[in-house]
Amino acid sequence: MHHVGMTSESSTRAPGRPVRIIEGQAASERATRALAAYFAELDERIEGGVETELLQVLPPEEVTPPRGDFLLMTELGTGKVLGCGGVRVLGEGTVELRRMWLVPDVRGRGLGRFLLRALENRARALGGRRVVLSLNSALTEALALYESAGYTPVDPFEENPYVDLFLGKEL
Repeated sequence: MHHVGMTSESSTRAPGRPVRIIEGQAASERATRALAAYFAELDERIEGGVETELLQVLPPEEVTPPRGDFLLMTELGTGKVLGCGGVRVLGEGTVELRRMWLVPDVRGRGLGRFLLRALENRARALGGRRVVLSLNSALTEALALYESAGYTPVDPFEENPYVDLFLGKEL
């Protein structure tokens, strides 16, 4: 498998379709649109919906090297955004994975695992020895992906009204 390193852009064949992982996208218009779709899905799937004002939205510099990064996964050729995700350095070798999301119609094809590996590689490149994440248990596909990739419960590291699970993994 091709590892995404310090380059700004990388393309490879993920399962099913050629995709490109583009780094350094925190302030991009496409990232803003992908996150809007992610928040809309959270609002739909989490019982009672979500109040966007209560979601922690990070300023772009928090997910821009050296403090973090924000990745877009796009379809090679069309440029269509298929997914996104961010990493943020919390300190002492710990990096948080944030806002990992896939367009619903491409789920179940192995792209989530591919994107997760790219995010873990970015976490390593930023000095991470351990990754942590938080999620709502209503996101059953995400939970299954993380558990199958070796994530296990960790102590809570933030207060968030929409989070009921905290997971982590040694890199």
